[in-house]
Amino acid sequence: MKTDFQLRVINIIRELRQGQNASQAYVAELLDLRSSGLVGNIESPRFPHKYTLKQLSVLCEAFQYPFENLFLAEKETLLPYKERIKLLINKIIDYDG
Repeated sequence: MKTDFQLRVINIIRELRQGQNASQAYVAELLDLRSSGLVGNIESPRFPHKYTLKQLSVLCEAFQYPFENLFLAEKETLLPYKERIKLLINKIIDYDG
């Protein structure tokens, strides 16, 4: 199953998708997935599927959303550069599990 952190990242993407009136089929097409059902599985907490880091990067670009904001809380984006990068790397590793 997905961790709480993975679900948080996936929910950010879902909110971005819905906020731009983009369908799961649109996301599937962007990611070259065979089925929009896979996007539904990714968005569901009941299934273990999650976006890859490459897919997250594609989606952030499509939705014009900073990649690092998927992983860092707003206050964490204000940390000094080296500290912020170290935290970002750790959170990406945590997401990727």
